[in-house]
Amino acid sequence: MLIDKEYNWRGKTILIAEDEEINYMFLERVLMSTNATLVRASNGQAAIDIVNSNPNITLILMDIRMPDVNGVEATESIKKLRPSLPVIAQTCYENEMNLADYPNVHFDGFVSKPVNINKLLEIIDKLI
Repeated sequence: MLIDKEYNWRGKTILIAEDEEINYMFLERVLMSTNATLVRASNGQAAIDIVNSNPNITLILMDIRMPDVNGVEATESIKKLRPSLPVIAQTCYENEMNLADYPNVHFDGFVSKPVNINKLLEIIDKLI
């Protein structure tokens, strides 16, 4: 894994909303070097619950396709709770990201899978 730049996000908490274990493990490995605290939600409802109970969440990486409540619905609910909380959508289905289909949802960034590590880190750095 070749990372172009070092990041230090000590004191920041990133919620990774991802149902696939292998995808979560990849993101965890990428983000471990940043010193951010990582929290996982394995579905959209868990992400909503975590944001509702943890004011320390600084940013969310939100998978779009998840069981229970999908990432679009979860983001809509989360933005009602904390409108300024940055949410980065991640999906391998780029056509899902036609934001005109989701007028009530505001994603602050987007990465497609497979994730370009350096692009993801740059987006997070701008939003944190």
